[in-house]
Amino acid sequence: MAFSGEPLPFSHKRHAALKVECAYCHEKAAAGERAGFPAASKCMVCHREVAKDTEAIQRLAALANDTTIVPEKPLYTLPDFIFFSHAKHKEKVSCDTCHGNVWAGDAVKLQLSMKMKGCVDCHKSSRATVTCTACHELSQ
Repeated sequence: MAFSGEPLPFSHKRHAALKVECAYCHEKAAAGERAGFPAASKCMVCHREVAKDTEAIQRLAALANDTTIVPEKPLYTLPDFIFFSHAKHKEKVSCDTCHGNVWAGDAVKLQLSMKMKGCVDCHKSSRATVTCTACHELSQ
């Protein structure tokens, strides 16, 4: 179940001191097609004790444990006819290559053009395949 109420504030910058890996919250980033977002229970591991009296954390605590916390307006979206796997890219590309230094700011900002040219340029510079079916074949 995904959360669809009033947005919950989140700052990567405020969480940077924890030095957690991206995949701690985005569990599918290393092995899945989509990185995914954390469930409320993941946030509550710390927030049972940290900032527990704030209004936002009280709203978070009231959610079912399996409620996925998703951004109000996702930044990195691709059309359905594009196949992209975080798992395939994770082997050779660090998260900040595409997403920038998310730990430096409160809000995540779009760092990589979500257009074909951005992908092709990156594939060329890293000597990855640029064949059409690498990204445009649904049977993958």
